[in-house]
Amino acid sequence: MVIAALIALQVAAAQPVGPLTELPPQRLEPGRCALFLWDRASRQRIAMLSTTPASLRARIDGQMTDLPQASATGSAVMGFAPNARYRSATRQFEVTLTILPTGTGGAVVRDGSLTITEADGSALVVPVAGILGCP
Repeated sequence: MVIAALIALQVAAAQPVGPLTELPPQRLEPGRCALFLWDRASRQRIAMLSTTPASLRARIDGQMTDLPQASATGSAVMGFAPNARYRSATRQFEVTLTILPTGTGGAVVRDGSLTITEADGSALVVPVAGILGCP
């Protein structure tokens, strides 16, 4: 019974989040900060936000993609706006985050969402958590 539950958990964790699949580990250049977002349900790393240039990196439909930031609002924390939109040719990605500085040169996102809106107007809202850091 326990083994079946563990297998089901592993299968669920491997499922894609809409058009997103897990983002592989990323290397940051010294002095470059990034904010990584995880899907709260599957705990998969699904996006990396950057400030230089302002962009969202994700594996979308199986392809590594960097989307430019289209807009940003709110008081930035370490250069990252709590509300930002990124666009591809067929989708809009909107992040709404509560970014809390940790006081140690980083920040955490305990509450947030990533909304993926398709060209036909349908949308998927993914609850996210995250961590912001600079090497």
